Amino acid sequence: MALVTGRVWLFPSLGPTAFLQAEAPTLPMSRLYNTLIGHLVGIIAGYLAVIMLGLNGADSVFVIHRVTVGRMWASVIAVTLTLAGQILLKAAHAPAAATTLLITMGGFQRKWSDVADLAVGILIVAFMGECLRRLRASETV
Repeated sequence: MALVTGRVWLFPSLGPTAFLQAEAPTLPMSRLYNTLIGHLVGIIAGYLAVIMLGLNGADSVFVIHRVTVGRMWASVIAVTLTLAGQILLKAAHAPAAATTLLITMGGFQRKWSDVADLAVGILIVAFMGECLRRLRASETV
């Protein structure tokens, strides 16, 4: 679908999400709730850290090939917020920390089109993965 639309709906943190759903279907971390809320917390934490540190227009580490002090601190803050938010909401989903880092490192900018790409990719993988997870979970019972 991403090839047809030209949008970036597949990104690195969705690989581990799909892997968890397929290979560890009974883990709480693999559930639909954890996947959706975990990534949502990661997205909010990532953008919040970028805004807090004024990095919205800053160059991406993927363009300049080095990590700046601002991007480093944004990452520390965002991963901490992601972890805290997931614990608070009982929505642990480790791959969401990678989504957070993609944002703080500048892989996704603070544009609605980037937020939409994140959301669509997560929704597609979450719901397709949930179908597979339920099928696999029933096999292990």
